[in-house]
Amino acid sequence: MNEIPRQEAPGRLQPMLSARWFWYALICVICWGGWALLSKLGSREIPPDTMQFLFTVGTLPIGLALLIARRGRLEKSTRGIAYGVLNGVLSGVGGLALFAAYHTNGNTTLITATSALYPMITVVLAVVILRESFRPIQALGLVFAAIAIVIFSL
Repeated sequence: MNEIPRQEAPGRLQPMLSARWFWYALICVICWGGWALLSKLGSREIPPDTMQFLFTVGTLPIGLALLIARRGRLEKSTRGIAYGVLNGVLSGVGGLALFAAYHTNGNTTLITATSALYPMITVVLAVVILRESFRPIQALGLVFAAIAIVIFSL
């Protein structure tokens, strides 16, 4: 008797695993996990302002490599450049605040989890400014994120 092989219904996992964005995001998670750990270790040894300066120095080789890869061509969009510079300013201030929080010798887990709630701000701003849609299930996710911080603090 010839059996017809049963085909599995395509799941939601396979398209995600084959998407480039997923692998970039995974690299980001791994790098930021290491970044947070090194931020805590460094902040135990040196002041927050020195950590921020050295963090910036550490990003220079990446920036130079990207500039070389582009053969020195810079962007021409004034608005895009302004967003990029403002992004750097906010990242710098945020990083300095995080280094200062770590320097207090507070609970690393709680500090990291609390600071990782920044997507809540992003979601609110995306809905208000960019007029992006926001479903109830996503609101539930934000509620769970807030609950997680309370649980971490116990």
